[in-house]
Amino acid sequence: MASILISSSEEYSGKSSICMGLGKIFQDSGLKVGYMKPVGNLLIDVHGSLTDEDSEGIKKLLGIEDPAKYITPIHLTDSLIDDALKGVEKDLDEKLIEAYSIISKDKDIVFVEGTGGIGGGSMYGLSDPEIASKLGMKMLLVTRFDSISAVDRILCDMRIIGNNEMLTGLILNEVPLNMVDRVSDLVVPFLEKKGIKVFGTIHEDDTLRSVFISEIVEDLHAEVLVAPDKLDQLVEHYLVGAMEVGSAIKYFRRQPNSAVITGGDRADIQMAAIESRVKCLILTGNMRPSGAVLASAEEAEIPVILVRGDTMDTIERMENLIGHAHIKQQVKLNRVVELLKNHLDIPAIAESIGVELK
Repeated sequence: MASILISSSEEYSGKSSICMGLGKIFQDSGLKVGYMKPVGNLLIDVHGSLTDEDSEGIKKLLGIEDPAKYITPIHLTDSLIDDALKGVEKDLDEKLIEAYSIISKDKDIVFVEGTGGIGGGSMYGLSDPEIASKLGMKMLLVTRFDSISAVDRILCDMRIIGNNEMLTGLILNEVPLNMVDRVSDLVVPFLEKKGIKVFGTIHEDDTLRSVFISEIVEDLHAEVLVAPDKLDQLVEHYLVGAMEVGSAIKYFRRQPNSAVITGGDRADIQMAAIESRVKCLILTGNMRPSGAVLASAEEAEIPVILVRGDTMDTIERMENLIGHAHIKQQVKLNRVVELLKNHLDIPAIAESIGVELK
């Protein structure tokens, strides 16, 4: 049985996507795949039990039948943190090893997802390198290449890992299109001279950064006023309607697949957004639009949602939502698999883990 811990320099690097995509590729090759996220840091309630949002999504999309209490045996609660700071022993190592022994039974490979950044969990002895060491596995590092400073983060991560032999290699994720050549020509050779194997670079992708309108409704606690049957569409960008109506239409049309955020009293902007065929109209301040706006949106089949918060609060929530959305739908998993096959050396990853793809 083979295993690998997928770690990262920072949160929202794409660890879950990589776990899910590789898991699907290895499943399609005929291998029996297991998955763990030992420390759950995105806690949600599922049927009265606490579990992790990432692990629950991966469990469903990969059809994994292992119980959630073993997939994520440790929950990052305030109580856990307080006990760690007080020096209270919690038998976390025993829970980790017991869960892994159950998850790995009858599996060909187990993907273990790290928690947050690579050093997260050090206070209670469960940073990513510590988990990998305790479970006897190597690590695969995923880094979101948002700027050249990602190179510094990678080199610092190597110091945290300590033992270079523990790292199988690196995936550079979400590389901006305007930096692709520089990364390929300069960054990758630099890292490989440092002894870091780079398995590939994945470009930024609008589909993976996008969110379903239904997710926006859920996150904003919004009321759907029009087109409740059209919430399964993807929104790639958000735009703020705070300009003169003459400029608004040009602005909206430059960014397709967008949601427009505007005040509930801006009927002119609302009509401009509908005319521009935006994906969704988000009205702030709990101010209902006019009947004419609702009728136009209904005819165009454009969802109109109403939120209680003001425009600035709504912008902040949308900023956090787009680009940080969790993969819960098959369409996104399909896109992840496509990207990994096109941009990563999958056979080399398999060989580094110790499995052979069919």
